[in-house]
Amino acid sequence: MQFNELFEQKVYEATSAKDLVKSLLDKVSDPAVIKKATDAIVALANSAVKPKEKQPQKPEVDAEEPTQESLQEALESNKKVAMDAIDQIVASGDEAKLNQVIAFLKGAELKELAFKAIDNNLKQGVKGNLDQKLSDIVAGTNSTFEEKEKLLQDMASAKGFFDGSILLKSATGNLYQVFDKVPVLNQIYKKMALELRGAMGYGPDQGPGEFLLALTGGGVDLAEKSDLVLVDGKGVEVKADGTGVSATTGKKSRSGGRLYSTSGYGTASTARLGMFKAMVNNGVPAEVMKQYGWPTREKGVKYPAGGLNLNAQGVNNLNELFSKYMDRAGVQEVMRAMVAGLYTDLPKGMEDDIINSVGSDGTIDYKTVMDELITLAHLYYKHQEGHEYIMVFNTHTGDYVMMGDEDQTRALLQKGMVRPNSGMDFFDDRSKGTPQLLTNI
Repeated sequence: MQFNELFEQKVYEATSAKDLVKSLLDKVSDPAVIKKATDAIVALANSAVKPKEKQPQKPEVDAEEPTQESLQEALESNKKVAMDAIDQIVASGDEAKLNQVIAFLKGAELKELAFKAIDNNLKQGVKGNLDQKLSDIVAGTNSTFEEKEKLLQDMASAKGFFDGSILLKSATGNLYQVFDKVPVLNQIYKKMALELRGAMGYGPDQGPGEFLLALTGGGVDLAEKSDLVLVDGKGVEVKADGTGVSATTGKKSRSGGRLYSTSGYGTASTARLGMFKAMVNNGVPAEVMKQYGWPTREKGVKYPAGGLNLNAQGVNNLNELFSKYMDRAGVQEVMRAMVAGLYTDLPKGMEDDIINSVGSDGTIDYKTVMDELITLAHLYYKHQEGHEYIMVFNTHTGDYVMMGDEDQTRALLQKGMVRPNSGMDFFDDRSKGTPQLLTNI
């Protein structure tokens, strides 16, 4: 049976192990699986019949390189032998012996359906044993075999369980509310989001949630040569916002995605050194800067809370220095040095909004500067990588935020729909472009 025949509307009234195993043999189309099942059934039959009875024989194997035609012939031959052997097992009164074969064939059927589901949803087809991983997840649910079959058949239709274009039309939403209504899928969507990820042959490593979106969303696919998700052909970079439990403390914590790629970025340290130079050049004494551990910290020295970082207390400390030693133009020069240290290939003028966010009195507002920094990081990331949207996807709750153009991103930040999980520490080189982003719906 070819793959396109798997989805014919057949009704099997499997009221016994005999009926069930025969229906499964009819469904499964992998010659290797059928051969293995046939061998097992024949062995069971041979152990069940009396010595004088005619024992079923395994079909002879052609030693030549098999063709598609010969494989199909072997498939049908094996099925016939298996069907006859099943009748002998039933006649012997030991029908329960078929249960192990049934379990094997059910697993094979789910894997074939998983293959079809993936092949119909992803242009790149099946790679990295994704079909086995998906079928294992489905098989592990507390559902009937028929419910598991139906989920994979519905997934293989490629119509999707939600319209992917909604992601582009609605800046915020929740996907899990849709999945909660789908039998079997309602048990596995988090598992799919978190476990179907990593280096699986689909370009760079896929992050949490990307395969889930591509396999369940209508019009959603994976890009050919990157880790982007495509929604109606538009590139979407998915950043996971997850909740985990610390192995050391046992406490729950959230971690989000950072807006940076592999090239075109400096570090928090390069930003700090540039800001230090700009502040000293604009009148802040180096000895005063040293009191905050700039440009470098010394071991054993306790520095003021907040330091000179982009957090609430750190901004207060910066504003004290700005007000005492600098004018607005000097503070703008410091902001420009920060941006230049973080984004090394920044197009001219892209930083204007964050530079102009400096107040008329030469001070900065923490939330305003962070909103503008994240908006700039988003624009620069898109410029570097070529995608059109960034999706911050909460793998724990299903909430998502779609950051599209500059105005949409800024509005989401101002409304608090997406937020950083901390400030910007200029001694933490993991920060690079921005701190981690979290959904806040």
